[in-house]
Amino acid sequence: MEAHVTAAEVRQRILLLREIPPMPLIAQKILCMSADADIAELAETIEKAPDIAARLLGMANAAYFGWPGGVRTIYDAIHKVLGIKLVKSFVMGLAFSEVFDVKKCGGFRADQFWFSAMVTAQISQSLLPALDSSLYQEIDNIHLNGLLHNLGVTVLAHLFPTELSRAFSLPFDEEHPSVSDKIRTVLGMDQAQAGGWLARKWHLPRDIVCVMEHHKQPDYRGNFWPIVLLVGYAERQAVRLFREGAVAREPEFESLLGIGESVLEKMHLILDGQLDDLHTMAAMMATGE
Repeated sequence: MEAHVTAAEVRQRILLLREIPPMPLIAQKILCMSADADIAELAETIEKAPDIAARLLGMANAAYFGWPGGVRTIYDAIHKVLGIKLVKSFVMGLAFSEVFDVKKCGGFRADQFWFSAMVTAQISQSLLPALDSSLYQEIDNIHLNGLLHNLGVTVLAHLFPTELSRAFSLPFDEEHPSVSDKIRTVLGMDQAQAGGWLARKWHLPRDIVCVMEHHKQPDYRGNFWPIVLLVGYAERQAVRLFREGAVAREPEFESLLGIGESVLEKMHLILDGQLDDLHTMAAMMATGE
């Protein structure tokens, strides 16, 4: 099957201001916050976006986080349950995803998108300190890297709902062994390229640009490559967990990153125990309910 839309056409539409809205104001404010911004300042910023504030409170009160008695304010959600870094990450993820209308793309599963985003973020955050010391990079927003890694697919669902739905409907076979292959068949490019173009247009931090653009390339060795490869590894595990209910070892890749077996076993046990809650959280993120 030949591509129905060329990569150049996709890129042109992504780069047009009329096609892609500007970065959400709340995301701009959070990106511009100083590293020593306090909880009150962050809470006040979030409260000015009622829809996002309501979903954040729902997350903080979900069984996944297990805070006894529940929380009623954004301040408490940050202070008692989620923490500043996690809240910044989730708020930006919600703000970015809501820019794009994915409802017209019949094959797009918002619950699967959010499950993969959340689990990729969780695995990336938990394994970053375990990287070989020669590879370790001090990245404050590793959770955000994981959460936004596949944002490009929402861009394509927004701009090309019919074509992307057609791509999703293709069978997995030798010609289309992955979702990316199916998207490239129809659109002439994939969601990683779309994500990279979007990240550059919005002037996101360089590590996020690299992750969005290259996380599906195991041979990538450019800027921030240990972070890029870590997020790519985490995404593959998230996909397995969603489809099969279990993760799988990648010994060669784990050895490359220098991640020890005991760390991996602990991560597997945690994910196994959280699987039902993760599906519930993903549904909540997808619907806002």
